[in-house]
Amino acid sequence: MDMISAKDRGRIQAQMQRDESKIVNIVLSDAQQVAGEIEKATHEGIFMVDGRYYGYDSIKEINGL
Repeated sequence: MDMISAKDRGRIQAQMQRDESKIVNIVLSDAQQVAGEIEKATHEGIFMVDGRYYGYDSIKEINGL
């Protein structure tokens, strides 16, 4: 199973500290794609503004950062 790298996680957290848009497209390990605005990124995963949560182990790629 693919997983995003520590470098990608760092980019996510850096983006969260900016005032710019946090809207991203996330490609999940099962090839499903979801889009939305990130509320916060923790060491466990990404929480979206609409309440969805994605663990890093289920994320293959994040676009829009």
